[in-house]
Amino acid sequence: MHEEQLRELCEQTVRRLLQRPMRFERVAEANRHGADAVYRLFGGNIDERVEVEIRNRFRRAEIPQLAPSPHNHRMLFTDYATPGLAEELQQRDIWFADAQGNAFVSLPPKLLMNVSGRRPANADVPKGQHFSATGAKVLHYLLKHGPRVRATYRDIRAGVGVSIDKIGKLIRELENARALRVHGRGDYEIIDGNRLLRLWVDAFDQKLLPELLLGRFVAAGEPVFDVLIRNAADELKGNVVLGGEVAADALTSYLRAGSLRLYVPGEAVADVRRRLRLAPSARGAIELCDLYSPELFGNVDAHGAKVADPAFVYAELMASGDDRQAETAARLRQEYLAWTM
Repeated sequence: MHEEQLRELCEQTVRRLLQRPMRFERVAEANRHGADAVYRLFGGNIDERVEVEIRNRFRRAEIPQLAPSPHNHRMLFTDYATPGLAEELQQRDIWFADAQGNAFVSLPPKLLMNVSGRRPANADVPKGQHFSATGAKVLHYLLKHGPRVRATYRDIRAGVGVSIDKIGKLIRELENARALRVHGRGDYEIIDGNRLLRLWVDAFDQKLLPELLLGRFVAAGEPVFDVLIRNAADELKGNVVLGGEVAADALTSYLRAGSLRLYVPGEAVADVRRRLRLAPSARGAIELCDLYSPELFGNVDAHGAKVADPAFVYAELMASGDDRQAETAARLRQEYLAWTM
């Protein structure tokens, strides 16, 4: 959903639910605190300023990244606040309104509106070149090399194995969405890193990760992750990438890993399983995923292997739906991807 359309629908939700003489009016556009717009909520003995962030397809995992407002109330406009998201926002005293007619606004001791449970008639499925496994690969390439990307279509194709036609269509789509500016052949500037990052997380979660997952496993005995990693790196002569919680811990020193994700060449799975003594298990804490491109390699080493680059690990953490991983993702973004904020 286009941002302006989303804004208008959420404004309608608030105004429809507000009781007279209350009014809700936009008074300013984006400000330095990270808000996309500032509104005035007034009427009777109430006169409050509200800083609003507009986020399509907002996830619970993104709540820690909502910009704090030091002086005013903060509010989220989104396409659909699921019951779980609505409950979490209420617990954190974050106001919200969505395009389906759900909203929460509270000025203790007075509750102005609290409506949740209204569901969309039709699922708002993302459309576009980005929302595919191949589109996700290109988005990751741009974020890894951003905010100023100097690479021809052929360079990108060589990096991630996506056709030139697909790359061209995606670049034009991002340009039309004002997320990217084309300065010339092979010269692109990401001008809306936040939007590009959210597109990447969605595409990674729903399209790319299911394609890359080769299987879940358990290891014999009492496995120690660093030993398994060293054995995998030795077996594959370093051609392995650490992802998930272990990668996040290596990059931030904040998350104690409870699972292990290794990216390995697809044809090497049998050898890795034999060396690490892995058995298939639907609830296994060890995942093997396809190492589809050298672009996954980051600049950090851990336990004898390369860690995936921060943009890739960020998507893994945000796709997990786990609160502690989401908090780690916020730290990782602040440290490595601050230009997207």
